[in-house]
Amino acid sequence: MRRAHVTNPSSVEEKIDRYLRFWRRRPADRPLVGFSVGGWFPLQSYRAMQKLRGKQALVPDDLHAEEFLDDYQGVAALWDGVEDDMIRGLAPIPPFPWLEAMLGCRVQIGAESIWAEEGGFEYADLPRVDFSDDNPWRRKYLEFVETLREHFADRIPVGQPILRGPSDMIAAMRGSSEMIFDFYDNPEGFRRLAERCTDFAIGLVRSQQAITGPFAGGYLIEQLGIWAPDRLARLQEDSSALFSPDLYTTLLQPWDRRMAEAFPYAAIHLHSSSLFLLDRILDIESLGCIQINKDVGNAAIAEMMPFFKMVQARRRSLLIRGKLDAGDLALLRSQLSPDGLYLQIVVETAAETHTLRDFFAPWA
Repeated sequence: MRRAHVTNPSSVEEKIDRYLRFWRRRPADRPLVGFSVGGWFPLQSYRAMQKLRGKQALVPDDLHAEEFLDDYQGVAALWDGVEDDMIRGLAPIPPFPWLEAMLGCRVQIGAESIWAEEGGFEYADLPRVDFSDDNPWRRKYLEFVETLREHFADRIPVGQPILRGPSDMIAAMRGSSEMIFDFYDNPEGFRRLAERCTDFAIGLVRSQQAITGPFAGGYLIEQLGIWAPDRLARLQEDSSALFSPDLYTTLLQPWDRRMAEAFPYAAIHLHSSSLFLLDRILDIESLGCIQINKDVGNAAIAEMMPFFKMVQARRRSLLIRGKLDAGDLALLRSQLSPDGLYLQIVVETAAETHTLRDFFAPWA
């Protein structure tokens, strides 16, 4: 393979040009390339959380945004020396299960992850779920948004972290096994809860964007490093792997469509376990970007190639994220178009990026 000639953009304006080409699938000499620095376990970057390890159930008053500012400075310092196309941002504690906490799930913290305890919700309790703007966890989330915006001002944008979709929210509230029975025993209860969860998530993202305003004329999904020239939403439906294609179409697709259509731009995060639903997901025309993970120990790039091709054939932008290597690059170059393609490479340190310069070589 020809050694890469570094063509990294040197300004925000040049990066934005590549993002616009990505969203509009305009001809490109190579994909948009970004490095996700810090590995798969971002919790380790937030040392202010460590004092809460082992607590049975976190409450909003356990978290104080100002106590995390040194950690956020450390996250930004990880980017020093990284040259790529990505606009980076910060977000309210990215690995924290914010929406699950807002919906009443107990949250605990371990050595490498934070999780929400599944189960316990009964549909008869729906009127008692706090979907209001005064939800304490919702206020805490927006407190982090405001603190980050005020502290970093126009230097670093504040974007969306991992915010779950309705299937993940309901799986957390009901428990995954109970949710599966609900598909058949209580589909109307599932639909009513999915509608409330979807509208709650839409309102949360709109409130965040009202606080942050645009950065360089657009908005950012922090975890995926995606900038768009207008308001932008991130969808995630890990629990969609529990749906058949027909169940997805009748029970979940309407809410994914509702979330995507609420914003001018939308991207959905998928794992290989949900790719059997990809053709149904692509039926949501307002989903402009499909993001697919190359997860450690799961499907390889070669196995997922038919799905990557499906996304491009349906004229959607495609973001592939994972620990990509030279072999992956060669395969992607041989079978995909660089137009509307974004490769996000997960690395542990900035120094590791210097060994991956071939990703910037033209695909001609």
